[in-house]
Amino acid sequence: MRTILNSPNINKVTAGLKGLWLYFMPTPIFIAAIIALLKGDFLNTLLAAASFSGFMLSTIIARRGFKQENQYKQQHLARAPRLPFKTVAASLLSITTGATAFLLADYSLLSSILFGLTTLLGFYFYYGLDPRKNKVGDRWFESGQEELFDALEAAEIKIRAIENAQKSIGNIEFDRRLDRIINKARNVLTIIADDPKDLPHSRKFLKVYLDGTQRVTESYAKTHKKEATTEALDTNFFNVLESIEKTFDEQHNKLLKNDQFDLDVKIEVLKTQLKQV
Repeated sequence: MRTILNSPNINKVTAGLKGLWLYFMPTPIFIAAIIALLKGDFLNTLLAAASFSGFMLSTIIARRGFKQENQYKQQHLARAPRLPFKTVAASLLSITTGATAFLLADYSLLSSILFGLTTLLGFYFYYGLDPRKNKVGDRWFESGQEELFDALEAAEIKIRAIENAQKSIGNIEFDRRLDRIINKARNVLTIIADDPKDLPHSRKFLKVYLDGTQRVTESYAKTHKKEATTEALDTNFFNVLESIEKTFDEQHNKLLKNDQFDLDVKIEVLKTQLKQV
């Protein structure tokens, strides 16, 4: 699940650098493979190549796990990773290390197993393993937990679709307004993540807002690509975005006040406007 709050750039840089040294760890194996190939020792060449591939694959999987973990840490509310990339990487790294010691370095079977276990423990103590529990902040809510995660993930997918469509519009005014709308959408998701009891009050509104905004933005972007937009279409699109932004401002303010509210009338007006674009 993507982070609902924008992550600081420094965290992204740190996550991007984490585990880079793992790429350099099998360098001696790579050199050994070249030497074996030059000597015509094809068996050891294949073994070294297999070993090198195991180390590189472990690194790729591990770095995927580091990125996933960083996203998890940056969220106030997050589902535990479904795919344990770090655990898989640690296991593969351990097996590769033990096999390399036994098949290429001529260590005994027991020593090779110990090398593998030491590697596994080293990875665990240095990097840790994957988060196992859902992150729910200060509020523990057992019932409806999956429903909340599903709702937030579905909303974030729609927001990313709006962002993708926005890139191809190329209109400064529309771009600025969509930026504001996207930021306000994520602000509301953050409020819901901080206080899950706000979800029932926001469900219908979020669905109409995000579905409608995604649809009209993608439709307008597609028309704009074909250079088939008209002044009337531009005006309608502008008016719809303006209505969406104003309505979402009200939603945001009411959530902050923890008010019970009903925006059905405004939602119906918004639906009517969306149909005109």
